[in-house]
Amino acid sequence: MDFLVVYIAEAHARDQWPTGKTISCVDQPTTIEQRLVNARECQKNLQFEMPMLVDNMDNTFHLTYGSWPYRFYVIYDGKLALKAEPHKDTFSYHLDELDQWIDNFNQSHDHTLA
Repeated sequence: MDFLVVYIAEAHARDQWPTGKTISCVDQPTTIEQRLVNARECQKNLQFEMPMLVDNMDNTFHLTYGSWPYRFYVIYDGKLALKAEPHKDTFSYHLDELDQWIDNFNQSHDHTLA
């Protein structure tokens, strides 16, 4: 199983919907080059070790998958197998539930047990 991050449009860009100096520290990119710079800075500042993809300026990934505020997806065999939703009040995830789903999925797709 491979994990990656998809960097999308800024949710709280300084020039659109700022939420404070520490959160809203960049403007909404208007070019792919600016978005790539923001993504690289995000990856560096948050010390992401997994690969990061960047949505295009048409926001295709975001509009297709509804990735705001943030989501976890499992894509299997070219199809969406899971779209994990955060709790509606806390916007948090119980990662143990995601771990359990992955374990169950792997067990049901393990063809070496037959």
